[in-house]
Amino acid sequence: MRGPTLVVIPARLASTRLPGKVLKPLGGRPVVEWCRRAALRAAVGPVVVATDSPEVLRAVESFGGSAVLTSPDCHSGTDRVYAALQAVERARRRRFAFVLNLQGDEPFIRPKTVLGTAALLWKGAAMSTAVIPMEDPSDAENPSVVKVALTGEGRCLYFSRAGIPFFSRAHAASDGAAPRVRHIGIYGFSRKTLERFIRLPPSPLEKAESLEQLRALEAGIPITAFLAHEKTMAIDTAADLRRARMMIHG
Repeated sequence: MRGPTLVVIPARLASTRLPGKVLKPLGGRPVVEWCRRAALRAAVGPVVVATDSPEVLRAVESFGGSAVLTSPDCHSGTDRVYAALQAVERARRRRFAFVLNLQGDEPFIRPKTVLGTAALLWKGAAMSTAVIPMEDPSDAENPSVVKVALTGEGRCLYFSRAGIPFFSRAHAASDGAAPRVRHIGIYGFSRKTLERFIRLPPSPLEKAESLEQLRALEAGIPITAFLAHEKTMAIDTAADLRRARMMIHG
């Protein structure tokens, strides 16, 4: 059953490989603004950008968006999302049953993917995310591309920067083996799951892979994936930004 849903876009200004990436211009507007507009078009609920930077806040507000300042001491994007949730609820005197965490560096995510991720929560999933088929074979060995092992019903078994699943013989994918899929930077939480998640300490696998979602799996929190079919990419490096600009200019 559909319930009150908040979309939070964590947008930290500092980033290791491409500082200030959320404010980098892309087709006349910042990267984060592309994400915000996709979330708005999905029409699942209010959309707010959560940032530690007044510069990001001003940029979002200049486009008519809503943003909140969160502490620079937030340890993760999910901690920032929870802080924003609390701030929005205090300001609006409204309680949300579901929360989407849409990464601020996913400018090409489609509204139907945001909606599909939210719909899994409304149908009872504790936590949800989105994946797309991995079309470029070189992505299997690219640690910047997060791979996901799924069951046939869409339950996430594992996330890795390594190439999973491993095909034990040539052309295994065409012989009924599980297809390779890659992760898109969006997570959905029921409120109960989010409140549990932020209390959990970072887990061993999370620290090994630098993938926060592994904390949930290690704690026994199931994650269900929405299979999207779109051409998308996260902006992690200067090379990614160049490719994104080429994409929008044809």
